[in-house]
Amino acid sequence: MKKLDKEKLDNDTLSLWREEGSFLVQQNFEEFRGLVAQAKYFMQYGKYDAAAIYAEIAANYAGSKHCGLFVSPELESLLSKIGRKLIPISLSSGQGPSLHKTPKHVLHVATSVFGIGGHSRLIGRWIQQDNERCHSLVLTRQSTEVPHRLRDVVNNSHGKIHVLNEKIGDFELIAQAKHLREIAATADLVILHIHNDVVPLIAFANKEQSPPILFLDHADHFFWLGADISDVVISLRESGMRLAQKRRGIDTDRSVLLPIILEPTQRVLSRIEAKRHLGIPEESILLLSIARAIKYRTIDGISFADAHVPLLERYGQAVLVVIGPDDSEDWSAAIQLTQGRIRVFGAREDTAIFLQAADIYVDSFPIVSTTSQLEAGSYGLPLVSRYPYSDACAILGADAPGLDNHLIRTRDLKEYRKTLSHLIEDEEYRLSLGEATRKKIVETHTGSYWQKSLQEIYAHAANKPREIVMTDPMDQMFIEELDLFLPRIYGNKCDLDGIILSRLKVMPFEEQLRLVTRIAKNYSWRYRIGLLLPKSYMSCYSRLRSFLSF
Repeated sequence: MKKLDKEKLDNDTLSLWREEGSFLVQQNFEEFRGLVAQAKYFMQYGKYDAAAIYAEIAANYAGSKHCGLFVSPELESLLSKIGRKLIPISLSSGQGPSLHKTPKHVLHVATSVFGIGGHSRLIGRWIQQDNERCHSLVLTRQSTEVPHRLRDVVNNSHGKIHVLNEKIGDFELIAQAKHLREIAATADLVILHIHNDVVPLIAFANKEQSPPILFLDHADHFFWLGADISDVVISLRESGMRLAQKRRGIDTDRSVLLPIILEPTQRVLSRIEAKRHLGIPEESILLLSIARAIKYRTIDGISFADAHVPLLERYGQAVLVVIGPDDSEDWSAAIQLTQGRIRVFGAREDTAIFLQAADIYVDSFPIVSTTSQLEAGSYGLPLVSRYPYSDACAILGADAPGLDNHLIRTRDLKEYRKTLSHLIEDEEYRLSLGEATRKKIVETHTGSYWQKSLQEIYAHAANKPREIVMTDPMDQMFIEELDLFLPRIYGNKCDLDGIILSRLKVMPFEEQLRLVTRIAKNYSWRYRIGLLLPKSYMSCYSRLRSFLSF
């Protein structure tokens, strides 16, 4: 196991990241420009489906490999042109949605939802709390069963769930956009919860007849599409709002802040009872962390588990439980060094008992998990997060409305362990900070305050004049400190060929041939043909070969 003598991300390390990041960002930008050029090429020759597909490929690439961009005016302009060309203004629907109207029917549009994850839970809680309105949900690319709980809250609001790719193919993007526009005809307000999804941008390109569009900036640290068509962009934290204004071109009149909605917590077990249920010694001090696996990625040679070994060696009563990591991270050495007092569980939904057993919540690293922090704080846990960067990289840290004076952010591992030591040793401080955190989160992220904030956003969107801007912009790459660090922190991997191949059979045939020639050079001739032919053809071919060989 690597000796843990590196107490912080020192200047040499950060300089290396800057040098590496500058090269990677520029390289990524050039690849992105090539994908945008392909989309423009097909647009020029009237092959709109292929143009839309390449636009989505480009957006997904930029979301995986940082290109010095957080938004692409070029892609958004191209998709707007497709929408205005293929979804014309209806002469039968008058002048479009009226302003100064209290919304009664809200339409949520998401790319996909899952049983686990803060974003999917946020949609359900939003609908449940905003119970004076009818809420419907459109999913454009749902690959699993819609969570039962989400179905229930939509049904209880008298709304409907529409899964577009159940009736229309996954990559028939123009057809999906037309269907979405038809569904939205009866909505007073549309809220986008999308992730690099071109369908809504095409569907709502005709702003004259679209309902007011609100974009929820749930992935504020990534590149995303949707800035141009949105009348209002909803940020969930101050750092996200500042980044949207500075790097996405969202002016202050279109930018609003909404706390993440939480369900009121109900502690049904004492800490001792919850520990007993989990088989954790009652006298232990339980440190808990919950996040998706990617947020615990080993960085600079020190894993999330490694960072806690000296603390656990010092305090024999301390136990660290981490929920979310997968088998890609090998923490066995750290677990052995702490005699098994680091316990790791995969992603699971029954986290409430762990939150009730915990004494301290430690944020994921290198990627923070805001919703998990808020949920932990609502149970009266003090919150500790690591932030080794300068103020220019605020989006990489933890922040949320109501947490500024309660969340403890530490600059390096030395300060991190010192803070945790104080919390372990001083029970009175630990409990008082946890209770103050709980009160502020409940006040800000639940009940009347959240509902009042939402009503103000609805009113702002309904009364805001519709801005229709027709330009022919050019994307501009930025290489600031934040841009330089992103490839290291979030990784720089993207299976571009895999993304392209998944959409191959809906591209024009000549483009299929070109791509197969380029990508499949290392595959057998049979595999190349299989990329082009429908699966049913290849199945018949395989059965025929088996019959003849018999």
